[in-house]
Amino acid sequence: MSISKVTVLGAGAMGSQIAAHLVNVGLKVQLLDIVVDEDDPNKLAKEAKGRITHRKKGLLYDNELAANLSIGNFNDDLKETNDSDLYIEAVSEKLEIKHDVWGKVAKVAKDSAILATNTSGIPIADIAEPFDPDFQKRFLGLHFFNPVRVMKLVEIIKHQGTDEKVVEDLSHFTTYTLGKGVVICHDVTGFVGNRIGTFTGMDIAYRAEQAGLAVNQTDALSGQVLGRPRMGTNRLSDFVGIDIGYHVSHGLKDDPEEAEYFKLPQAPEYLVDQGWLGDKSGQGFYKKQEDGSKLIFDLEKKDYVEKKDVDFDILNDLGKDLKHNFNTIFEAEDEIGLFLWKTLRNLFFYSAINVGKATDEYKNIDRAMVWGYNWKVGPFQAWDLIGVERVAKRIEEEIDDIPGSDTDLPEWVKGRTEPFYKEGEGISSVPEVETYYHENLWTNEGSSRLDTTEDGVLLLQMLTPNNTLTLDFQKDIVKAIDVLEEEDYKGLVLHTPGPHFSYGANLNDMKDAIDRGVVDTETREGTEGLHYAVSRMKYASKPVVSAVSGRALGGGAELLLHSTHVVAAAESYIGLVEAGVGLIPGGAGTVELAERIYRKGYTKPEQIKHLSNLLQTIATGSVSKHAYDARQKGFLRETDQIVQNEELVVAAAIDKVRSESKYNYIPQYKANYSVLGTDFIALAQSNLESSRDGNFASDYDVFVGTKLAEVLAGGQVPVHTIVNEDQLLQVEVDNFVTLSQEDKTYDRITYMLENNKPLRN
Repeated sequence: MSISKVTVLGAGAMGSQIAAHLVNVGLKVQLLDIVVDEDDPNKLAKEAKGRITHRKKGLLYDNELAANLSIGNFNDDLKETNDSDLYIEAVSEKLEIKHDVWGKVAKVAKDSAILATNTSGIPIADIAEPFDPDFQKRFLGLHFFNPVRVMKLVEIIKHQGTDEKVVEDLSHFTTYTLGKGVVICHDVTGFVGNRIGTFTGMDIAYRAEQAGLAVNQTDALSGQVLGRPRMGTNRLSDFVGIDIGYHVSHGLKDDPEEAEYFKLPQAPEYLVDQGWLGDKSGQGFYKKQEDGSKLIFDLEKKDYVEKKDVDFDILNDLGKDLKHNFNTIFEAEDEIGLFLWKTLRNLFFYSAINVGKATDEYKNIDRAMVWGYNWKVGPFQAWDLIGVERVAKRIEEEIDDIPGSDTDLPEWVKGRTEPFYKEGEGISSVPEVETYYHENLWTNEGSSRLDTTEDGVLLLQMLTPNNTLTLDFQKDIVKAIDVLEEEDYKGLVLHTPGPHFSYGANLNDMKDAIDRGVVDTETREGTEGLHYAVSRMKYASKPVVSAVSGRALGGGAELLLHSTHVVAAAESYIGLVEAGVGLIPGGAGTVELAERIYRKGYTKPEQIKHLSNLLQTIATGSVSKHAYDARQKGFLRETDQIVQNEELVVAAAIDKVRSESKYNYIPQYKANYSVLGTDFIALAQSNLESSRDGNFASDYDVFVGTKLAEVLAGGQVPVHTIVNEDQLLQVEVDNFVTLSQEDKTYDRITYMLENNKPLRN
């Protein structure tokens, strides 16, 4: 089924966000709410539209998209037949209100429309119950997580009457159009994400109270060491709202089928009674003082006290390696080690018994926790890291100590000998990158691998530490382009593993070069080598397409700039950030962006305008807020493709190569062009000095900015001098090396490495 128009019912916080996301992906959206003012019947929807299109805090990638958003109200706009393909309800969590709204929709919706509720707590069957079988077969839950634009998880909840074809159609739409990760759930309390998340949160909090652990001690034990958000259980509860977890946990506790698994802590009960709900009320588990420090809630004293020391020995043995962490916890015998093991054990058990109950696939539980709760790994992925059989055996031995021990470990787990995941297998709900691999041409450990698809598209994957741009990888780019041009391949896709494309060069390497006094030799040669590598990409005889998601900064952004095309996930953050450490971009990115302006045929005033904007963007280290913003900033071209689902960027890039290669691909060519030279340098310096005088920049910012302006201008040459790319590249190399030898640049690099934030000197 094709979905092109959607009606969102309810213009509150979630309804507004859902509507905005639908508009962002190019759909026509109608946003409706109740009438609260007869003189202004669309008041609530109008206010929501104002939030959606707010100039600074708006929810749209581009406010021009607002042309596809219309507003109205339930009274006037649900009277006559409506042509929407999908209805999404996000009204108050009261059954009678939902029945009233859906009663109106049932009278006007076309027979093929899909009907979905965003409820987080009311059974889907209860909402559908008053309506006829045809309504019920098209009715299901569509539960978005907050904030809608950035949270990947969407739960689709079917009830007994839901048609499987409707589930299939909505799942495809949500994955490929909305760019979300879909988890198919059964109609049970809490569905999957909140069910598992609430269980482990309450379990940790209850046992922490029993053990006398302080709020901050509990958070230290339930955050990063377990592969979960750094803030930990209690701080996360403050952030989300203590009342949210409180109500969900009580909903589960009140469910006769779940009551035995839930033991609830006392602190949330007291905090909710006091109205201390976390960040939204100014205090919760934590209370911020005037000096910025935080006190913690003490249940025994019913008051706030100083944080307790976190000096548990086991934490000294735990780091970023989750396999190491989980195995260390599994083998621990001390009190805190056993606390952590029971956290994992109880989670594993509850997750196992919910396969078949809350969802049909164990992968869905992992997906829900990774996509909806930002865990590094889901329960079954964590189980694998310790070992399927040894965990199952120990759970069976300790079954009497687990909440709900009347329930045994399910047979499908008891008898399992193989891992839940095969080597290299992940939780993706779309084909993983590895499925496109047909033949491996090379694998260079710590640098790259080169594969080919069955139909002759090369796939170059960066495998450097943290996806940094190394000298070895630069050489691998050249080697891959050689293979592309010398053999019968259609084109090349450049991609990287992990959530982020590349942070560029390793600053530690830069500092080391300065310390060794080899900037004018090794650094210069490395910069020239990078220029050669990206030049080979840019001028390749066959298309080179980069697939990007997450952050592409510095040298990572420069790889994109020299690709024939870029396929970018909507939530891509691209920028040239070198000025923050006292440098200019050294991978020809500045030259490429300047060239695009010079080759456009602009008039001189237009050139000055565009180059000045570019100077400001690079000199301030501006990073795009999303891929559409990257297009506005010039990091992406209008011809570059943006897709909503980051898991599909490689597939889309492969398709782009196939398309380009099919119809007589014409390679890029080198050109000569007229530059602004010293005219632009003088103007830029004047503007930079004005920023300094206004206390928006330092003297050294002016110095760095002027070196950048020289590259954009084509060097210290008269206006209208005819130059080519090679001349601009030489200016970039010389200025990059000059800045690398400055003491203030060294200070900025050192400060960034030590503090992970820029120094303004």
